[in-house]
Amino acid sequence: MKILSADFGTSSVKMAVLGEKGEILADAKEEYSYEVINKQYIQIDPQLMYAAFLKGCKRFKKHLGEIEFFIPCVCAPVFIPLDKEGNALHPAILHLDRRSYAQSRFALKAVGKKDFMNINGNLPFAGGISCTSMLWYKDNLPELYRRTYKLGHLNTFLHRKFVGKWLIDPSNASFTGLYETLAMGGWSEKICGALGLDRNLLPDITPSISIAGKLSKETAAAMGVKAGIPVAMGANDTTSAAYGAGAVNNGDILNISGSNEIITVTTDSPVAHEKYYIRSSMEPGKWLYLAITVGGFALEWFRREFYSELEKKEFYGTYLNDFVKTRTRTDVKFQPHLAGDRHSLAKKKGAFTGLTFESTREDLLLALLVGMYDPVFTTIRIVKKQMPLNPHIFWTGGMVSGAYQDFKRRIFKGFDFNMKRECSTLGNLKVAMLLLK
Repeated sequence: MKILSADFGTSSVKMAVLGEKGEILADAKEEYSYEVINKQYIQIDPQLMYAAFLKGCKRFKKHLGEIEFFIPCVCAPVFIPLDKEGNALHPAILHLDRRSYAQSRFALKAVGKKDFMNINGNLPFAGGISCTSMLWYKDNLPELYRRTYKLGHLNTFLHRKFVGKWLIDPSNASFTGLYETLAMGGWSEKICGALGLDRNLLPDITPSISIAGKLSKETAAAMGVKAGIPVAMGANDTTSAAYGAGAVNNGDILNISGSNEIITVTTDSPVAHEKYYIRSSMEPGKWLYLAITVGGFALEWFRREFYSELEKKEFYGTYLNDFVKTRTRTDVKFQPHLAGDRHSLAKKKGAFTGLTFESTREDLLLALLVGMYDPVFTTIRIVKKQMPLNPHIFWTGGMVSGAYQDFKRRIFKGFDFNMKRECSTLGNLKVAMLLLK
């Protein structure tokens, strides 16, 4: 038996064929590009993401006939309005999007901070909580809204293709702002009513560790696999990564260093706070605190603007590895809001401060590498007061390296970093093995 895993990220889909013992028999990565309009609108045609997935399947020709199980995970929130046939009526609005500040303010006033925190556990941050994007869509495209059959996330769009159902899992539902996250209940009648969003337009909430359905004939043919194989519901990719890394006990921490810097802390007694997000974990009765900020996206911007003479391979390989080994101090500070602040209801921008005539690009680079962790440090300080934290942080992502590991040990006082590779794939594998028993 072989298992197909797919991790749909912000800029690429990572895929793997897994054997019965969990070994990776083949892997593939297909990239796609989102568009940025007027600096605030960040979106992508979801069909491009699906096409990239089908292209990736073609790389597994010798394995496709033996695929017996399929499990996806997805980045979130990625809001997609869908018609009755499952077609996207508007480009997918990504978590990086900041067009919905007005709707964020409206939502906070209509529902109230207390109810948002007590029911969903999150404030309606623009783009970071998708009900703000739903309201923007309703306010600005009323004719399309009237044609809308479902207000979904990326996995809603995909599972309509995979199994013909309208689904969303709890980890994605948490980041709509409309779900009873703290109670692990259903869609909140109180929040939906206050926002004027029809609950009938929302997909069915289905456990992450469950079978979503059987793969449709049409999609199976496009993928090149057998029709009717079981398809797991799956979860948000960060949720899958925490599960795959083993960050499943109270106080366990996962750090993902990739396009964004993400930290999750697992808890079995959630306490809402406006400085971090709360989402349902893979397992019932557990939740993840989450903080997110710019990571690799910011570093690549800095490379382009300040180190344009260095090619990517040289900058991220030799130069950056040597840099984090030797540079330890600067008076320059960096505010990591190049894409706004997903932890704030206000519009924010990135900034360097403490500059003098003696400041160099190396000072700015070090300030960026340290400053982008500010939301992470804030979350750790808050959560430390709630429960003991595991000092051994599980660490994964594209920026994982020995030199960078030593750097992180220096700036995260009292913590160590245990490198784990391909955690989202491992999480998908664990779910598959549970469901195949």
